[in-house]
Amino acid sequence: MRLMVLVAAVSLSLIDPSMAQDIAPSQESGQKSPETLEQVEVTATKLPQPARTIAGSISVVSGAKVDELGAQSFEDYLTGVPGVVFNAGLPGLSTAVIRGVSTTTTLDQGQGTTGYFLNEVPLTDPNFAVAIPDIDTFDVDNIAVMRGPQGTLFGSASLGGAINYQAAVPDLTGFHAHLQGTFSSTAHGADSNSGKGMVNVPLVIDKLAVRAVFIYRDDGGYINNIGTGIKDANSTQIRGGRAEVLWTPVEGTKVSYLYLKQIEDTADDPYQEPVLAGPLEKTTLFPEPYIFTTIINNLRLDQDLSFGTLTATASYHQKARTSVNDETTAYGPLFGDQLRPIDLSDASHSNGTTFEVRLTSPSGERFTYLVGAMRDLTREYFLGLIGAPGAQQYATAVYDPIFGPGFGASAAPNDILYRDTLGVEGDERAVFGEGTYHFDDRWAVTLGGRLFDSQIIGATSATGLLEYLATDPKVLSFSYASAERSRGFTPKASLTRNVTPDVMVYALVDKGFRNGGPNVNPPSTSNPFPPTYAPDTLWNYELGTRTNWFDRRLQLEVTTFYIDWTNIQVRLGTASGLAYATNLGEATNYGVESSALWHPIPALSFQSSFTYLNATLRQPFHSGTNVEPAGAVLPGASKWNVSGSVSYQLRSLSLLQPSILLADRFISGAPAGFGFVAPLSQGNFNVLDSRISAYIKAVEATVFVNNITDRHGVTNASYYPGTPIEQYIIRPRTVGVTLDYRY
Repeated sequence: MRLMVLVAAVSLSLIDPSMAQDIAPSQESGQKSPETLEQVEVTATKLPQPARTIAGSISVVSGAKVDELGAQSFEDYLTGVPGVVFNAGLPGLSTAVIRGVSTTTTLDQGQGTTGYFLNEVPLTDPNFAVAIPDIDTFDVDNIAVMRGPQGTLFGSASLGGAINYQAAVPDLTGFHAHLQGTFSSTAHGADSNSGKGMVNVPLVIDKLAVRAVFIYRDDGGYINNIGTGIKDANSTQIRGGRAEVLWTPVEGTKVSYLYLKQIEDTADDPYQEPVLAGPLEKTTLFPEPYIFTTIINNLRLDQDLSFGTLTATASYHQKARTSVNDETTAYGPLFGDQLRPIDLSDASHSNGTTFEVRLTSPSGERFTYLVGAMRDLTREYFLGLIGAPGAQQYATAVYDPIFGPGFGASAAPNDILYRDTLGVEGDERAVFGEGTYHFDDRWAVTLGGRLFDSQIIGATSATGLLEYLATDPKVLSFSYASAERSRGFTPKASLTRNVTPDVMVYALVDKGFRNGGPNVNPPSTSNPFPPTYAPDTLWNYELGTRTNWFDRRLQLEVTTFYIDWTNIQVRLGTASGLAYATNLGEATNYGVESSALWHPIPALSFQSSFTYLNATLRQPFHSGTNVEPAGAVLPGASKWNVSGSVSYQLRSLSLLQPSILLADRFISGAPAGFGFVAPLSQGNFNVLDSRISAYIKAVEATVFVNNITDRHGVTNASYYPGTPIEQYIIRPRTVGVTLDYRY
């Protein structure tokens, strides 16, 4: 915390790790880039432009900055971006919340509020998320975090904001390679290791090149499962890679094809049960594994025309999830604890195609524009099975004497107590555009919008003894089909004023929306809820400024925002434990985001970011047996989020080119969710990390210590009736070394 106070005091304001040209080795050659504060150009807005000229809140973490931080996943870089809270939990299902726009710190019952994209290819789903892929950051070009609704350019999956991962593109001019290996040891846990590689090969100089990346990570566990007797049970393996081909047959024409596959395999769900088991411990009758697979195929054409650039993309994206959970504690009492163990098996997948075509004008004109059209068609399928050894025999013995022969066999066939399925088809079509008119060198106005037509069709079914026990009137099976259609227009308008070449201010207003959809579980007389839930919308208003000082050695950004969120989608639960979504109430989110980057001398840099957020309900509502009052803080909406870093680099004074980085971050406490029977919180901790790097001939060696003070801060938590408190915590103190070789 002392480091963070020092950084805040020196730089006066806190910012994101994206505002400068980074002072780390370049990805291709290993040579150091000059210590300047040049602007980073991004394509996440679909119109290439310097990030600091955009009339909106955007933070860009460059690939060099990712290397400097040693970042590999969401948790490593999102926690330093203002306005963002990362609810770290199970790898592959952890959510990022932007500006507090969420009513849960886990998965929404329907579509999430933050959009995730890779090279603009959507990694989100139209309904309940199959997965939230956390793509490894090795050989990334940049990661752009866009705060506030991004409905105009990205559609329904970006109610609160969007995160776009931009992979490094092939270099047509030369051969490059990058090899990286890491070994680390975690306090109270197992060792970790990783091996990564990149090779860039120009097959035809200036015409055709391929870039291939391979990833393997084995993140050691630190949670002991005393029920299974497995120490450090929650290990995670991440493996896969990508290949991209870039072809420029003639001047002005670029054709690229990207293939990516990544598998995230966690051996045991990494939560601790502090009351039932103890710190860093859980107790289940068997491991709870999760496997997520992500596959992307993307074909893209960029054609330079005399009046603009035509871009056409076609993508095929797949996600799959398999998991097994121990539900003995939750359902065992229904059967007099005679059935053990009781497991929940899940098999889900989504397959989608996305097509987009757009035309962008040349930059530097008095009037610039972007117009386009898109269609996304994604199908999801979920299968859940709850079973226990001897379930059919139990059902026959208990219920056949009451309801007659054969009831037990029908209620628990093959020892399956419950079987539910959900099939969803989401079809989103839209035309969109933005136009900016520059009155002169100082004033500019932007108007834009998206006209969309979205339809979600769902068919769900449930059958088995648990269905019988949970419904009223009691039935063994239930099924229904439903559809939810949304049509509308999301506008956007901004006004920009360049007060001086070093001072820019802007005002922005835009609207976001999110799809409605079908509920997974069927309603009943005793637990009535609607079979579908409607879309929700919000209006975002913000004022921002970006400034440069002292010959561009200091950059400051400050943004204030106000969000009016209505008809909110809320995930609730019935008294019998069935989850469903409905629309309840309104919320107001407002706050301040700021960031700073300062180079007092070329070798020294300070960086910071700061967020104040007030996100509360305007109207009360019932969640299960609880009442969420007006003024209740939204889940995960920490009031304070502060991060800072200081780096000192002697790259021009020594053959070793040593550098040191210290980084600290703090997040205040926040409720972990609605509907819990007792208050449950997360956050309220700070983390201090350090890295020391030097070159030994052609190899860069980095020694790092993450979470130096060994804090066990809670990043996510849940507690439902009949189950123990579950908490996800940050990785304990980890010491390691990374070796990088670049050619």
